[in-house]
Parts: sequence; structure tokens; C-alpha cells
Amino acid sequence: MKYLRDTLKSYFRRAKDFCVYKILHADDPPHRLALGIAVGMFVTFMPAIGLQMVLSVFIAWLLRANKLVGVPLVWISNPVTIIPIYYPCYLLGCKLLGTAAASDDWARVEAAWQEAQGAASVTWLEKAQFYWNSILDVIWPLCAGCLVVGLTAGVLSYYISLFAIRSYRLRRWGQLMPPQLTPNDPTDFADAGNRSPDRQSHADDESEGNAA
Repeated sequence: MKYLRDTLKSYFRRAKDFCVYKILHADDPPHRLALGIAVGMFVTFMPAIGLQMVLSVFIAWLLRANKLVGVPLVWISNPVTIIPIYYPCYLLGCKLLGTAAASDDWARVEAAWQEAQGAASVTWLEKAQFYWNSILDVIWPLCAGCLVVGLTAGVLSYYISLFAIRSYRLRRWGQLMPPQLTPNDPTDFADAGNRSPDRQSHADDESEGNAA
């Protein structure tokens, strides 16, 4: 019991550190961070085990979102959670496409998958091959359901994350970017940007004259 409690505390601490230092204090605007989280949640529900991290980074690059915050989220779908996540998506896809759900096939796939997970001699590559060979039987309903669930999860996570990041930063710093990325006196930069070349050269001449 103590081991379980310590393990849960460790996971909670690591999750808290990730949320605080990798998201809330990251040197990116709230929109890019929230979009990166949305991409990660979307890819989590895509039936692309083994390619999800690459897919998350690629989509984030296309959308100009933060590429790092979404990567840990794709591990929500892992060898342990693959059946509980994808089977409801498959049932939803069957309803959307009007096809009958092959529950017997899924029961067979689940039993074989659990057996493969428990076999120490089965390599990661063999598990991936088994996954892709099994998924081909139900690929279209599964993709349809995963697309709907993934888009819904992505949109919801974007707005929730955007609201949470903006609220945290405004409450803590009174601004949307971390203080270390903001000049102490922004008027200096504004004055420098608004200063014309003639005024700049005149100021340089005056400084040279004073130095002389």
C-alpha cells in the first residue's frame, strides 16, 4: 500500500512539474501552447500506434503549435489502454457508417493482445506487427469513430487549456507571457522603434559632442 501511495505521489509530482514548467511557464503564447495540447489529444485517439509521437510533432509543425507539450499526451494510448480507448471508438464508427459491430472479432483481438503483452519473448516489433494485422479487419469504422472522438477531444482541450493558461498567467504575472521574456521598460523599445533616422543621427552627434 505504501509503495502504491508513493508511486501515485511520484506520478502526481511529475505531472504537476510538467504542467507548471513545460506549459504554464513555457516561453510560448497561450494560443500555441493550447494548440499543441489539442494536437496531442487528437493524435491520442488516432489508431497509429508506433507513429503517434512523429504524427503529433508533424501536425504541430504544420499548425505552428508548440511541438513538445503534445508529445507526452499521446502516451495516454498505450499497450494497456489500447482496447478501452479504441473499442468505444470502433462502436461509434459502426453507428456512423451503419455497419454491424464485430464484437467476436474484438474479443479475439483483445485476448490475443493480452497474451502477447504477457509473453516476455514477444518483441516490440512483433507487437506492432500484430497490432497492424489485427486492426485491418476493423480499420474503416475504427478510423471514423477515432476521427470524431479525436476532433472533439482536441477542440475541447484547446479551449480549456487556453482558458487555464491565460487565467494562470494573468493572475500570476498580469500578462500573457512570462516576465523574463518581457522588457522591464517597454517604452524604451517603443521610443527606439519610433525614433526616425534623422533624430537618431542627431542624438548620436550630440553624444559625440558631449564626449569630446
